[in-house]
Amino acid sequence: MTTELAAKRIEDSFFDEKGETEFVWLGMAGAGINARGTVLLIDPMLVVLEKDGEEVSETGHRFRIELPIEAKDVPRVDGVLYTHADMDHFGRPTAEVLGKLGPTFVGPPPVVKGLRELGVDQKRIVVAKDFDKVRIGEVEVFVTPALHDYPSSGHVRGDCCGYVVTSADGRIWHPGDTRLIDELLDVKDVDVMFFDVADVVAHLGPRGSARLADSCGAKVMVAYHYGTYDLPPGSWGSCDPEDAKPHANGMEAEFWMPNPGEVMRLGARGPERTVG
Repeated sequence: MTTELAAKRIEDSFFDEKGETEFVWLGMAGAGINARGTVLLIDPMLVVLEKDGEEVSETGHRFRIELPIEAKDVPRVDGVLYTHADMDHFGRPTAEVLGKLGPTFVGPPPVVKGLRELGVDQKRIVVAKDFDKVRIGEVEVFVTPALHDYPSSGHVRGDCCGYVVTSADGRIWHPGDTRLIDELLDVKDVDVMFFDVADVVAHLGPRGSARLADSCGAKVMVAYHYGTYDLPPGSWGSCDPEDAKPHANGMEAEFWMPNPGEVMRLGARGPERTVG
């Protein structure tokens, strides 16, 4: 992989009240959003474990980066959204730590089952169903469908999803892990779309992500699902986003490859990077 990442520490100030919407990529498939004070985390994997004397992720893989923040250092969170229960999206150790902060958890049925096993109060769990809308603080969360039926997954329709987060400043879409299915082409008026660079089965990959970014009207595409764990090149979490760039050529949307933890903004002037 030619793209090397250098995580930037997410400071406590990211979680403060804001006059606009700020967002970060957390590494792999994770995202953090502060929409004028309402803090959401999507697919956070923020716990470091020890295995055979070395630090590893919740998936058991060695890290290629430092985490931009660990779950124990998150000062507050209003909502934790999970797209599906795969090991690189739903980290039980992270959910246990964040659960102590009292957030609303949102996820499809296999995630809900896992949260119940962790002892999360049912009153704090919302089952994510296709096309439902969930209100958390100052934002509306719209559940988009997903089909992530790779051969060993056992996933069926309804087991996976994505989320469009709408704040006073605009709309951010995290489609999760999914094939390109027709219903996704109906999503419109998106400002920022997380762009899955994993060119493997049952993912959007660069082609599908570019088509979706074009159809939804995204102004910015943020690369994700790469560079975080020590995996073979070209595998599910180790495709090079540089290979995705040609698919974004000629599009009006900008293609961003931020470092994990780099703060980006969505305000009156549209999406902006705070660091080059």
